Amino acid sequence: MMLAILMILGAAVFRLTAHEFHWWNIAPLAAMALLGGMYFGRRYALWVPLAVLAVTDIVLNAWMGYPLLYAPRVIDYAAFVLIGLAGMGVRTRGTPVKVGAAIATPFLFFLVSNFGVWLFGLNLASERYPKTLAGLTECYAAGLPFLRGTVAGDWAFMVAFALALVLVRQTSNARLGWLVAPSRA
Repeated sequence: MMLAILMILGAAVFRLTAHEFHWWNIAPLAAMALLGGMYFGRRYALWVPLAVLAVTDIVLNAWMGYPLLYAPRVIDYAAFVLIGLAGMGVRTRGTPVKVGAAIATPFLFFLVSNFGVWLFGLNLASERYPKTLAGLTECYAAGLPFLRGTVAGDWAFMVAFALALVLVRQTSNARLGWLVAPSRA
């Protein structure tokens, strides 16, 4: 549980400081949503990543002078719920399936979040996207430069979080090994 708390606090701090360094879209939130779905208890798997997202959204919006709550952002929250549900869906599956979910995560977020931008947002000319296939294509094309940071951040944080989980498991097994009697043949 202590590792989960440290990961959550680290995710929040990183997300808040990443904006200071202009590391756009490099954030640990999708990694936390997927791995939270895989490894947090069912009670915490979905709401803990969403709580971190909500708190850091409010702080960032206040810091940058935006409205504290932005209704179209609910699409991004839906994307994180889908990612968390995917994590819950693969929690009992083998490593290849879990790795596949990790690889797919940034692309799922890209597809869902940019669909939300197409529905509610503005293009680079500060005009609403046309509600046509061409407008949707334009929106996805405009979002491609942000995908690079999303992929890099999601994959890097998934590896870091997964390694931390493995290290904690190994450390706790080593510390508690003396409690388990060796098997006798």
